Amino acid sequence: MKKWFSIFLVICLFTLCAACSNITWKKEYSTSLPRELLSEGDEYSILAVGKEINHPEDIRGLKKVKYLSSLDQAKKEYPDLNIKESPFFIVFNNKEIVLRTSSVDKALLFIKENY
Repeated sequence: MKKWFSIFLVICLFTLCAACSNITWKKEYSTSLPRELLSEGDEYSILAVGKEINHPEDIRGLKKVKYLSSLDQAKKEYPDLNIKESPFFIVFNNKEIVLRTSSVDKALLFIKENY
């Protein structure tokens, strides 16, 4: 009787651990944003496709810029971002995409107004 109870208890604990574990971990992180594009703290970062940003070091609130020269390169390197045109700019904070636009002026204005 004790043996069966112990086996039952072990099976219950194993089932509980499996149910509480994050089974979707691999799926969740395989589709998450690339960490190198996210910014740090309160500042922003930009992925610029097809058009460079002049003097990004002079823009308050802009921590980093990643430039890709072509739409094909962007689609190859970041297929999950669904970039469909060039030029295109994606603004990131430290957690997520905060703006997608084809206008560099709109992207920079967003950063200036929200920093």
